[in-house]
Amino acid sequence: PPQKDLGPVLAALRAAFPETTFHHAGLEAYVEALRASGPSTKTFAGELLGGKLHHILSGVWSARMPLKQLNDTAQTLLADYLEPVATYCRFVHGRPYPRGAIDYAWRLLLKNHPHDSICGCSTDEVHREMIPRFEGVVQTAEQLLRDALEWLAPSFATTPEGDGETVICVANPLPEWRTEVVERLLVFRPADIDVEELALFDETGRAVPFEVVDRTYVQQLWGVDYRSELFYDLVVDRFRSYLERFGGGIVRGEHELDSPDLFATVRFVAKDLPPVGHAQYFLRKRSGDEREAAPSYVTTVGDTIENEFYRVRLHPDGTVRLHPDGTIDVLDRATGETLAGLNRLEDTEDVGDEYDYSPCEATETVTSEGSAGNVRILEPGGLAGRLEAEFTFALPASIATDRRSRTRERIDCRARTRVRLRHRNPVIELELLFENRALDHRLRAVFPTPVATETLVSDGHFCIHERPFRDPGGEDWVQPPPRTRPQQEFSLVQDGERGLALLAKGLPEIEATRDEAGRATLHLTLLRAVGWLSREDFATRRFSNAGPTLPTPDAQCVGSHRFEYAVVPFRGDHLTAGIKTLSRRYRVPPLSKQGVVDGHVPGRLGLVSTSTALTRVSALKAHDLRETIVVRLCNLTDRPVEETLAFGIPVRSVWRTDLLEDRGEACETAGKHRVAITLRPHEILTLEVEPA
Repeated sequence: PPQKDLGPVLAALRAAFPETTFHHAGLEAYVEALRASGPSTKTFAGELLGGKLHHILSGVWSARMPLKQLNDTAQTLLADYLEPVATYCRFVHGRPYPRGAIDYAWRLLLKNHPHDSICGCSTDEVHREMIPRFEGVVQTAEQLLRDALEWLAPSFATTPEGDGETVICVANPLPEWRTEVVERLLVFRPADIDVEELALFDETGRAVPFEVVDRTYVQQLWGVDYRSELFYDLVVDRFRSYLERFGGGIVRGEHELDSPDLFATVRFVAKDLPPVGHAQYFLRKRSGDEREAAPSYVTTVGDTIENEFYRVRLHPDGTVRLHPDGTIDVLDRATGETLAGLNRLEDTEDVGDEYDYSPCEATETVTSEGSAGNVRILEPGGLAGRLEAEFTFALPASIATDRRSRTRERIDCRARTRVRLRHRNPVIELELLFENRALDHRLRAVFPTPVATETLVSDGHFCIHERPFRDPGGEDWVQPPPRTRPQQEFSLVQDGERGLALLAKGLPEIEATRDEAGRATLHLTLLRAVGWLSREDFATRRFSNAGPTLPTPDAQCVGSHRFEYAVVPFRGDHLTAGIKTLSRRYRVPPLSKQGVVDGHVPGRLGLVSTSTALTRVSALKAHDLRETIVVRLCNLTDRPVEETLAFGIPVRSVWRTDLLEDRGEACETAGKHRVAITLRPHEILTLEVEPA
């Protein structure tokens, strides 16, 4: 609001500083005067991440972690799936662009982005209201994606005489050609079809190797159309939950007359998926030797899973001291090197609040070592495979009443660690299902490495940060520097010859430590459970308050949690190893849908592709006001990068724009299908593209 006593303030200033002239002016006049004065300037590099003069409150990176995960899911659906797919359908196939619904979803998401909301440092009531907003964004995006894929591959024939032959539509929302293992749960009616008699073909008529992983005959399940579900893991989990809850009540034998539905999980390699495009695959009854069985590239035996890149052992128990329960050992086939004891769970007390983490005066860290468990094969080998270790992690129930130590009482928390490998994919996927029943603690996954380095590399906003392990002392700082650091998609350590990257979905906090030999260890925060909005009785904030002292029992995050992250050993530098590209592939797998041939839309070359892994496309969408395409990308390096955008449709004109997407200078196009641009170091560039 306007300052009511500004007149007296100006009078006092003029009296106190008679040699200075004070003007009552607006921001525009101030900026003009500043520019006219020719002030000296300085250049700052790096992050302003220190609390020398004021609180940083870094614990908000991990407060109420489920909200961070929901936010990551919502943003990924909108920016990485919905907008690119909708843009592709509009400008390649002429389908209307759902501007209103997309705008609604973004505005709904932004309602969860005020500081206290997304940081998780408000009252329980505020954060409870965030969940239906996140769900509204996710449901809106998923429904719009289903609508788009339904248009590309209808669920039903358009006429009674139409061809009901099964087609699998696979959509790639990333601006790069890619080859991926596609997994799909298919539903067949009637159930007397023999999937062993089926062959899979691409759009050129070539047979595609595929495998039938499992099949289940069930009575009809009302309420869920599994053919239009977008993500394999979610649809399989939903189907398995029905089987667990109903069991013999719905499962039927293969030849029973009252079993109208056959649920079959199939896998195949989708080669050369077009960038921001789709491809169709056809299931037909084979004739002769048309069917090609998929070779077994991934094998699962006992507690070991391996593909062409790695052999991974998932340890079931703590009988060997070096291998605590749930950890993995990774043999890198390219180097012959073994990385041992990855993914160890460690848990430490937290007497801080929603703003900051703090250990107890008598700190205590427990690990999953020694917890007996069992390993089982969740998915057999072939083109992909997955193992699961299930065990009980006994944690202190809470902190003691005096808040100086953890209580002696132990409480069992059920944990399930899953590891998955895929053919033609160098990413080791990990998943932790954790039932949190303890209070006042921080749970992390630990990854020791043989890499000797003093630098942590972390993905950030339009930038990849390099951070030294050693922080300034901070003895005279308002808030001592924390050991944890923020991240977006991944963090890694490297020494020029080798490295280890840790990819994550919605887990924005990481810490790197070094042992006596200089070898780095990564600590990924999975959960931070606290019971207060703010307190003033802990050391990491010098015993000062950051907000109101209100209880927040929901911030203890009691209940079931699912954490998704992945490991990638690599050679050389992270840029040449393409870690950012691997992260995008991991985070944005292709979409798929089951449809019929009648009315399907043939695949095309795709909308647009990039030519280098040194840039990243952060937005691909229709312009808000014009029938044009917006492409926003950034240079991930500190040197100029030559990038070429190749379009699958002819292009009439291209302009550079500002961040408001107002046009600036025009760009040259090469052959009406390519645009060559130079990005300055770390430049964020927005282009507006007008199709011909």
